[in-house]
Amino acid sequence: MPSFAPCVFVPYRLRKQLPANAVVYDVSSYADDPYCTLSPMWPHGGIPVPGMLGTTSDSVEGIWQGLKLIDGKTAPRYFKGQGHKRGGKPRGHQYGDKLLKIVEAREKVYRVAYEWMLDHRADPELLAEFVRQAFAGVTQYFHDVSSNGSIGNPDEGWAHAAVLVQYLNRRCRRSMD
Repeated sequence: MPSFAPCVFVPYRLRKQLPANAVVYDVSSYADDPYCTLSPMWPHGGIPVPGMLGTTSDSVEGIWQGLKLIDGKTAPRYFKGQGHKRGGKPRGHQYGDKLLKIVEAREKVYRVAYEWMLDHRADPELLAEFVRQAFAGVTQYFHDVSSNGSIGNPDEGWAHAAVLVQYLNRRCRRSMD
């Protein structure tokens, strides 16, 4: 039975502590092409907005920011163009007629939108190369600008690199079935 070297999320603050020969990918919006296209800020276009049937966003970040309820309002204008941060203290994220707290919103909105983008908008060859490297026994480390790899830690933004790593490892496990 084939095996693979799991992909590993590395917190931004620890990225420089990896061994010199480690295979490390920056997948933030500051990364080189094509890795920057894995950022939620990247305007892929046509990404369905969870909880809003028939509505799409250009970026995953646009969905996340646009569905925040701040001062009693969402901001669908964020669905257009590349992702931008939105100021203010959110009460939660709108999901249909429900208001979700941060952890549930990460699961039902952010993860769903980001993984949809990976399945339908990201370069399939780029993702396939990560999987090939994993099956070749290469441990690959992924980071973005966040150090929070835990969906359950509401005190810091959840790193999309952690979501990507979970996605890639799940893909590797499925291809073994």
